[in-house]
Amino acid sequence: MIVADLAIRPAVTTLPDTRIDHVAALMTKAGVGSVIVVDHDRLVGIVTDRDLVVRVLALGLPGDARIDSVMSMNVVAVDAHADIRDAITSFGHHAVRRMPVVSGDQVVGLVSLDDLIVSLSTAFADVARGVNAQMLFPHASDPAAVPATA
Repeated sequence: MIVADLAIRPAVTTLPDTRIDHVAALMTKAGVGSVIVVDHDRLVGIVTDRDLVVRVLALGLPGDARIDSVMSMNVVAVDAHADIRDAITSFGHHAVRRMPVVSGDQVVGLVSLDDLIVSLSTAFADVARGVNAQMLFPHASDPAAVPATA
């Protein structure tokens, strides 16, 4: 399975010079916990709801400060055509909860740890149903279907 097969959501983006309070309002309006910062459609940063608490509120920064003053740079991204195992490895190695999904230089979406968990648990549930059916209703030729004799 490739990353693009996950239920990746569209990325909510903003420009580096956007005010912090405008980004917070954008997060609220879009119902998201992170915003991708782009410059000329190129990924330059990410800001999360946690960043707003730890880097803005806790430090008393004004809402009219620029978002690029508090965003995380050197963002870990995953290619849309990468194998899902590569995304899992990146999440574990970099200890992030969300990663922009890119195709070339373009941000095409966002994938989260929650997306991976839901996708993998659904796949495991499908496999478990098959195994469960095999255990409950073995084929007539299977040894488990033949009663044991004493």
